[in-house]
Amino acid sequence: MITIGLLYGLIAIGKLDMTLNNVAKDSRLEVVQMSVFVSSDDNANELRDIEGASVGYLESDNAADQVMSVIDGTVATEVQYKAYNNILFMADALLNGTERAIIMNSAYVDIISDQDGYEDFSDRIRELYTYSAEIQVEVRGDVTDVDSTEEKNFLSSDEDTFVIYISGIDMWGAVNARSRSDVNILAIVNMKTGHIQLVNTPRDYYVYLPNQGANDKLTHAGLYGVESSEAAIENLYGINIDYYVRMNFSGFEAIIDTLGGIDVYSEYDFTVDPIKHYTVGYNHVSGLEALAFARERHAFAAGDVQRGINQMEVIKAVINKMTSPSILAKYGEILDEVADCVMTDIPSNVIYDLVKYKLSNDVTWTIDSYTVTGTGKHTTTYSMPGTTCYVMIPNDQDVENAKSLIESVLDEE
Repeated sequence: MITIGLLYGLIAIGKLDMTLNNVAKDSRLEVVQMSVFVSSDDNANELRDIEGASVGYLESDNAADQVMSVIDGTVATEVQYKAYNNILFMADALLNGTERAIIMNSAYVDIISDQDGYEDFSDRIRELYTYSAEIQVEVRGDVTDVDSTEEKNFLSSDEDTFVIYISGIDMWGAVNARSRSDVNILAIVNMKTGHIQLVNTPRDYYVYLPNQGANDKLTHAGLYGVESSEAAIENLYGINIDYYVRMNFSGFEAIIDTLGGIDVYSEYDFTVDPIKHYTVGYNHVSGLEALAFARERHAFAAGDVQRGINQMEVIKAVINKMTSPSILAKYGEILDEVADCVMTDIPSNVIYDLVKYKLSNDVTWTIDSYTVTGTGKHTTTYSMPGTTCYVMIPNDQDVENAKSLIESVLDEE
């Protein structure tokens, strides 16, 4: 919906073609950032400094082979590689000196740091080398093939509803880098009735990952690509996701700042030091303040569940701001900010149809939100074999309620 709201004004100022090409840039590729880590007090400055050393890697990580090839082509004395099937055992081996270095997806640093006893892990290691492995992503149609002279008919009488998966990854920088997906929200849209139903699924939800054939936290599905996240959510709710929109911290901040901030509703008084104190009711927030609002969970008894509620409030506020007439004058500036911050597989012809529909139909949006809950538990996960992680076991009734809400919006006339 952020994409739809953004593109609504662009057609009026003749910049839609450029927007679609920029937003869709690299949408067919995801990047896995593999790194060689050493301890923080190691004197190595480059790969050749670890020649002859013992280097650990995860046996399940296929991308590690590419990094090994780089190392082997750099060092004069052969490196000894040791495979691990438990990421914490490998982390311990680096910290206690058993391994001089380890090869690991950079996204795992935060995952390890989330485990009890490893809170300072990121401070005790140092990145020596990074390799970016590109992964092809399946997309629906041609995302950049735009023929503005051709009449589109996507939104026919039986094609006026769709489901978008909104993913927020927990990192700065490149939006196509694979990482944990900490925001997992479905936007069920009925164009005919102007009804949008947001459904939030907590990051720790313990779900089946069809592409991996095992259970894990929903957030960890993002490590295996946006397709894995989509498949897990589709399996959970028994639906088909039409498209995804993915954004990272950098894009989130930039877009909201370019909008001049947003007015977001808070159910609680709380403070995120040193950024801002939020009060019950509407708070005008900058990009950084909105990000802090959307990420905070420790201030609430409901933890991640309340965080999901707050994230949906941010989405509502962004939609309201982007679809207001007063913002049209800033669409060129917003375009410049969003181009490198958003990744989507929505084909350009579909976006054209959505924009045309919005311009020719005076739709007043009604936005509702719902979040599923569950019960906390420690158990094994696909991404962290050999150890246990905190997860949230789904509340079956909540999931059924979400299914009913989704079906209701899709069936509205």
